[in-house]
Amino acid sequence: MNGANTELAADRLIELLTEQRDLYQKLQELSERQRELIAGDRPEQLLGILRDRQTLVTALARVNEQLSPYRRNWQAVYKQLPQESRRRASALLEEINSKLQVILKADQEDQALLSARKQAVARSLNQVSGGRVANAAYARNAATPADGTTADLSG
Repeated sequence: MNGANTELAADRLIELLTEQRDLYQKLQELSERQRELIAGDRPEQLLGILRDRQTLVTALARVNEQLSPYRRNWQAVYKQLPQESRRRASALLEEINSKLQVILKADQEDQALLSARKQAVARSLNQVSGGRVANAAYARNAATPADGTTADLSG
């Protein structure tokens, strides 16, 4: 590979890594908005965030596909990069990995929070259900006098 091709390949690599970093930044911002919606108990707005996140994940998959030729032989590609491109690629990869770790951690915490909310709702529903059973039993007992005769409740 000659110097001009190496420079073009380096420029394209940096461009793709920058795009990937920017997509992860947007994904991180959506993750933060998602957390606010979950914590604020506004699940109706959550679907919009999830749709936006899916769009970003699709874009990330496209960028990853374009990066695959570089990744296949990363050591050789990295070695051929000009010094400044190597420095820039390393910095971008560090940013990308950092953002990805933040997103994954936030998603795990959100999942735990949603699971806890789901369990709390299930407990509440069980209590309501138990209350209905008790009310129905009370109503049956109130309608039947202790001596087993039927009371006239019509007044």
